[in-house]
Amino acid sequence: MQLLSVLAVLTLLAQAPGALFEIELWPGEGRPQFQAMTNELVVRETPSSVAPIARRLPVRRGRAITFDESLYRTLEAGRVEVVAKTTLTGRMLGATRHVTSDVYYKGEFPVSTLDFAVGTSINYLQFRAEGTCFIEVAGQVMDVDPCPTEDDGIFRFTRQPKIEWWIRVVQDGKPVGWGMVDEKTIKESGRQF
Repeated sequence: MQLLSVLAVLTLLAQAPGALFEIELWPGEGRPQFQAMTNELVVRETPSSVAPIARRLPVRRGRAITFDESLYRTLEAGRVEVVAKTTLTGRMLGATRHVTSDVYYKGEFPVSTLDFAVGTSINYLQFRAEGTCFIEVAGQVMDVDPCPTEDDGIFRFTRQPKIEWWIRVVQDGKPVGWGMVDEKTIKESGRQF
């Protein structure tokens, strides 16, 4: 019986979408606000569409959703092509796939400047905030400021990244599970500054 349980868990893990990069923050400025887009909110035990369901919450469509954690995940990198020789500067986060909010805000990362020739393709991971973003260069994650996508005279998107955004839903002051911000079940409804 235990062998069957172990096999079931291993099968579930093998089906889970792999994260190329994820951060325990949300994109953009201000604290996001959310609302339910359905009358039943299915929340999962972990931030994965194949994770076991934690609860099915009856909600009213349009109701505000409270959260206490966020996970912004890149499943597939976008591509940015350099169309004019340029230099990028940013913090080198290293060969990492997961960054906590504490680690990110401590700011103990070396700053690097890299030159890029015309025709170079850059792996674009995700937008961060205030004109910055994450890219991948030679297996290293770089928090670039300003983001290359902010100047279409120097950079051009050839492929957008595939992103998932998860929030840990809170009900009656307690976390109840993770929901995906997908516009069908949970939608961002504004920002609080």
